[in-house]
Amino acid sequence: MRVRGWSLVLLVAARAAVAHIVPIPASTCVLDPVEIVAPATGTEAIVAPPSGQLVIRYDTQASQAQFDLTAVPPRSFVAAGVPGTLALPTFFPATFTHSGDLTATVPVFIAMGPGTVAVPLTLTTGLWAAGGTMVEGAPMGADGRFTLAGITASSGLGAPFGPGMLSVRLGCQANPRPDTDQFPGQTTPLSASLGGQTWRLRAIFAPGGTSTLDFPGTPAILRATIGATVVATADLPAGLPMHGRNLFVGRSADGRAAVGVRTLHRGGQTSFLMAVRIQGAMAPAVATASVPGDVAYEVGGFVSRASLVFRARRRGTRLRFP
Repeated sequence: MRVRGWSLVLLVAARAAVAHIVPIPASTCVLDPVEIVAPATGTEAIVAPPSGQLVIRYDTQASQAQFDLTAVPPRSFVAAGVPGTLALPTFFPATFTHSGDLTATVPVFIAMGPGTVAVPLTLTTGLWAAGGTMVEGAPMGADGRFTLAGITASSGLGAPFGPGMLSVRLGCQANPRPDTDQFPGQTTPLSASLGGQTWRLRAIFAPGGTSTLDFPGTPAILRATIGATVVATADLPAGLPMHGRNLFVGRSADGRAAVGVRTLHRGGQTSFLMAVRIQGAMAPAVATASVPGDVAYEVGGFVSRASLVFRARRRGTRLRFP
């Protein structure tokens, strides 16, 4: 993989990261809506209205949002006639990035009947997958709204959810909305294309902060959208194995998707070049000369996204960025 002009990209990202650091006031937030679903059976909980507000405090140096649920009691619900409650840890940190993405791995405490089960979940505004099912949250928008989504292939619960797959979605609106420009974690797309049922992407991402990425030890997940159509997805549960000192490459079990990441070092800055190829992509219906698109992904534990504008060629059968 080669990079042209990537040093300029790194310089711009570095300047943006240190442009201004001012204290960020804490936000309050009400968890609503809350969704608890067993995808395999379709069992869905009817969740009681919210009570209490959580507090979110921000740490730009650590690239974290600290969640404080001291004033939030367990949430009551009824699923298939069986009552229960859902609760999160009283305190937990979440990685918070420039794109407004949040990610936290926590036990979700679900009580149904005589006992309580701690279901380990990665809750993210990005992508997560389990058992061949992919879920996606929503990053913090201009109004402070965001959605955390998580899924596990084995919840360990009893009836009516059962011990298998469980999905949880948590909506919230941070008030006031924090200044995400003070957080690192940017993705800069270099090129992307869709043609002949093959989707390709090259991008540079700079996580920043103090986190250490683990490409071989965490899943790699990606979803590309053009217009209103999801054109390509990749789910690599085994992550990206190491191929040499600074290169990590992973492939899907069916060989359809390949993701590679190369470490870049320059001027004390560490960034990464990512290249993606996904075969069997779905071409969207294109009626204009340009069409917006976006890509959301997680690699090495880093969650991010980027927006692109594609140019249509050959009557919309080929799309390119830039």
